[in-house]
Amino acid sequence: MNHAPRAGHARIPRAVTTIALAFVGAIFTLHSALAQKWPERSITLIVPFAAGGASDVSSRIMAEAMAKQLGQSVIVENVAGAGGATGSLRGKNAAPDGYTIGFGHMGTHAASVATNPKLPYDPRTDFDYLGIHLVTPNLMLVRKDLPAQTLQEFVAYARAKGKDLKMGHNGPGSLAHLTCVLFFQLAGVEPTFVVYRGFGQTINDILSGSIDGTCDLVASARGQVLGGSVRAFGLAAAERTPLLPDVPTSKEGGMPEFIAESWLGLYAPKGLPPAVLAKLRAAVAAALEDPLVQTKFPDIGGSVPRKEDRGGERMLEIIKSDVVRWSEVVKKAGGVEAKP
Repeated sequence: MNHAPRAGHARIPRAVTTIALAFVGAIFTLHSALAQKWPERSITLIVPFAAGGASDVSSRIMAEAMAKQLGQSVIVENVAGAGGATGSLRGKNAAPDGYTIGFGHMGTHAASVATNPKLPYDPRTDFDYLGIHLVTPNLMLVRKDLPAQTLQEFVAYARAKGKDLKMGHNGPGSLAHLTCVLFFQLAGVEPTFVVYRGFGQTINDILSGSIDGTCDLVASARGQVLGGSVRAFGLAAAERTPLLPDVPTSKEGGMPEFIAESWLGLYAPKGLPPAVLAKLRAAVAAALEDPLVQTKFPDIGGSVPRKEDRGGERMLEIIKSDVVRWSEVVKKAGGVEAKP
């Protein structure tokens, strides 16, 4: 007995199914063939900041090390603007073929979600991550003649000064700003924040005594701390750093919740062929074992992350966690507008 197909369950002709499977197979074969040949030319690494800073320098070190692994040049292109959003958007919109990758850090790919309501990308969904390559903690640093000698003494001093305490940072929503916001939330203090265009201007006013201090990266402040021109305490990390071995951690200073380690990493546009993504991730992993990277990163105030915190999947986990964390800090602060 023949049974007609029920309504809504029409049979798909076998020929159509065969053609569809053949098409999928052809696409898979094409992707596999392309991945085997990749890379056949140089790769562009987009850095969303101007040349010369720790972000740019670390990217150039990684580019050189990755080129050894891939057999092709990795060329850094600086695309500054909008606190890193301009270059990050270009990276997001690049062709997902492995020939354009990008640089991001805790600011561009985590805190930005909390500080920029018009952010033109979502770090949690719009990228394929290659791995974190450098970590650098933040710390509290103040003018050298400030009466406080320890973190607890500084907290007491800040509470006594209140709004008369002047703290600098390089723009609303910047890592220096958010780190300070976190610190003073924990301390229960509302200082006066003074905005500068960059760390250079901030440190100049600390040296002149115009402001009391700032919260910034070890990568930025290491030279001044080692030179004795400023006083540092409250390293916002779980352990002391060999880059500044004499600076105690926030836990040692009685404020264990003050943790703000900045990470720097690499990504690719979403949708890379799996084999190409695997090759890029392998190149990043191998580059981190290169003596070039191991020896040069400390010179810029950073270090290679622990192996369990390096990979692309782990990078995405950290991003999602940081988005939640900094969103809570910003909400508690009543909102923070990202710098332009």
